[in-house]
Amino acid sequence: MMLRTFVLGLLCAGICWQSSIAQDCDFSIDGRIFDGSSREALAFVSVELRGTDKATLSDSLGNFSFQQLCEKEYDLTISSPGYKSIVHHHDFHHPFIEISLAPDEAFDLESVVIEADRTSTNMESLSSQTISGLALEKISTGSLGEVASSIAGVTMVSTGQNIAKPVIHGLHSNRILLINNGLRHEFQNWGIDHAPEIDPSLIGRLQVVKGAATVRYGSDALGGVILVDPTPVELSTPLKGKFSLTGKSNGQSGEGTMELRQGFKWLGLYGGASYIKQGDLQTPDYLLTNTGKEETGYYGGFRLHPFAELDIEGFYSHFEQDLGILRGSVFGNLEDMQRALESDTPLYTDSFSYDFDKPHLTSAHDLYKAKASFVKENFSAVLQYGYQTNKRREFGVRRGDAPNIDLILKTESLDADIRHPDLGPITGKIGFQWMKQANDNLPGTGTVPFIPNYDSKRYGAYLIENVNWGKNTLELGLRYDNLEIDVVGREPDNTIYRDTLFYRNVSATLGYIHRFNKKHLFRTNVGTAWRPPNVAELYRFGQHSFVLEYGLWRYTVNEEFDFITTSEGILTDEERAVPSEVGYKWINTYEYNWKKVQFELTAYINYIENFIYTKPAGFTRTPRGYFMYFIYDQEDALLWGGDLTAFVQHDSLFSSTLKASYLWMHENFAEQPPPNIAYTFSFFPRIKGIDQNELSISFDYFFEQTRHPRILTIDEFLFAAQNGISRFAEDAPNFDIQAPPPAYLLTDVAWRSTFGNFELGLQVKNLFNVRYRSYTDRLRYFSNNLGRNFILNLKYTF
Repeated sequence: MMLRTFVLGLLCAGICWQSSIAQDCDFSIDGRIFDGSSREALAFVSVELRGTDKATLSDSLGNFSFQQLCEKEYDLTISSPGYKSIVHHHDFHHPFIEISLAPDEAFDLESVVIEADRTSTNMESLSSQTISGLALEKISTGSLGEVASSIAGVTMVSTGQNIAKPVIHGLHSNRILLINNGLRHEFQNWGIDHAPEIDPSLIGRLQVVKGAATVRYGSDALGGVILVDPTPVELSTPLKGKFSLTGKSNGQSGEGTMELRQGFKWLGLYGGASYIKQGDLQTPDYLLTNTGKEETGYYGGFRLHPFAELDIEGFYSHFEQDLGILRGSVFGNLEDMQRALESDTPLYTDSFSYDFDKPHLTSAHDLYKAKASFVKENFSAVLQYGYQTNKRREFGVRRGDAPNIDLILKTESLDADIRHPDLGPITGKIGFQWMKQANDNLPGTGTVPFIPNYDSKRYGAYLIENVNWGKNTLELGLRYDNLEIDVVGREPDNTIYRDTLFYRNVSATLGYIHRFNKKHLFRTNVGTAWRPPNVAELYRFGQHSFVLEYGLWRYTVNEEFDFITTSEGILTDEERAVPSEVGYKWINTYEYNWKKVQFELTAYINYIENFIYTKPAGFTRTPRGYFMYFIYDQEDALLWGGDLTAFVQHDSLFSSTLKASYLWMHENFAEQPPPNIAYTFSFFPRIKGIDQNELSISFDYFFEQTRHPRILTIDEFLFAAQNGISRFAEDAPNFDIQAPPPAYLLTDVAWRSTFGNFELGLQVKNLFNVRYRSYTDRLRYFSNNLGRNFILNLKYTF
């Protein structure tokens, strides 16, 4: 009896084991192969599954497929005569892969694989553009703002040359979310002169989402989202390295970067570092004294892949800056300020130096990340923890060495994203987010804190569902957020004030995608977004950089006499209600992509209730000198416009790229990006003995901004004040103290050559040394922008 039972058990186990094998042999790998330069489909490319006898060739459209595979992951070898082969570790939870093979002679290009990720939580109906690979390498020596602004519809707002941040469709700072390696990049992001501390050398892929992306990423994304990711960690790859040296004539700067990475069977490692030292920058006619900078960054990470369903990632980065601010932007008396605004050369201009003194700022950002992804065939869960610190010190022109502002921001976050099993044609994800934040003033400044101390807690949950039928996709997203902020600050007389703020809201988005065929695609998305006023917009008080600023609860206005006072204590929500911003954005995108032609046209309209903005309010004297002062105000805003991007590969020797953008916004809001159009023509000559060459010339034309507040010069302002004249009796209270600069055209040329593993690049920016001022630069009041700049870059890769 026992023997029979044992035999039957063995038979059942064998049958069950055989059944499990049969059931498991339903995995597949599908993909498409392109030429990495021309984007043309490649036929008859060999694709092998290493360790097996399975192999196939791509068809006339570049497609290939493996069906009824029993293993959940394989190493693929992709090769074709005349192209660089590539080995790629493929997991079952990437349903589709795109492979770009680099021609053998293109030593600056690598064959790459882009995988569709089942764990992705992005909304495809949102208009987005991506920079990666060779396109990113060409502009990687610039700041994050400069890199992002190479995309149509994205510009920069800046304070001089060292401090710049991206603008999407006219919105910047707290209305744009930066996702740095999967985490919300948390920093002192409450001013134009607070650039994000992200090392450009770390960027392996940059994606700009132009829609109102609040549903996926949380409140604040009224303008859009910028996702910054390092190069993905590959398994089963040999040791790879990249070393780069860059010199720039303007500022006489030296820059160096390095990166190493290697993939083993179940483990991938990478790390890198960068350093920049720059002296005083120069316009076509004069030096910009005290505009040097020093930046240091380093990072490292790993990917652990113990089995097919599980990925574990760890990452750490540190980036610090010491940035000088133009000395000629701070003055001891009103006469100096008048002369500075009217002079052709900034005051206090001195000889070239690498040293810089006050005013300047230092900042440092540390990011720690741990992530675990568990993926099944029809289900996935991602859990991610992040910890960030941001230290910021600002040094104004004052006696002693103490900073005006000394802050530390600490942020903890936890994100959970779950892809639920498919329900017929419906696919979807849910997510939960938690964040805790503390921003503290450190003692020793001897000043009234510019912003108070605060602790905040944020909770959020979202749901995104997709319905696919035929060539159509319908997307629906819903989100709920709750934010609580505890505030503790000091008045000028050392009186302590406390407050607790509560904000909660629901946001939603509805999107639609129609794929006409392989050439044409149309996306449309209507979304709501919201942003609570941040602590700085409510409470900021006093000197910040080269201006004075007062938050919405720090000033009062006597409407009858046009008199602004900042000495009556903290207002309350009952005295001046400051509701959250609520935006409604509709964005439409048409894409054409076929062989050698790529075309994208985007149109949008964005209505924002309770838009918070800053505006000049006058001039005032302090113990540290005379300053312009700004106040914060709130009113409804309407923005609309469009972007155009077109690329044509004429033949193997010539290509063209055209980009244009236009934004309309009410005249009350200063520093709106003017219309812009840019064209680049590239020539790829074939020179014996040199592997690959590229010569390009770019023309970038910025129109004059005609939509701006009325102009009230310093002379008019002082005359009105001295004679008791109301400046705003008949005119709107919004004004600017200097007219927008005239239109200008910038011309850049660049040459790149590759010799084996070496690449040599020479670029000349502002070739004709044009004198110009940017309307979105706050230092345009006092100086021109940069003159001609020669950039020499040497890179070695293996």
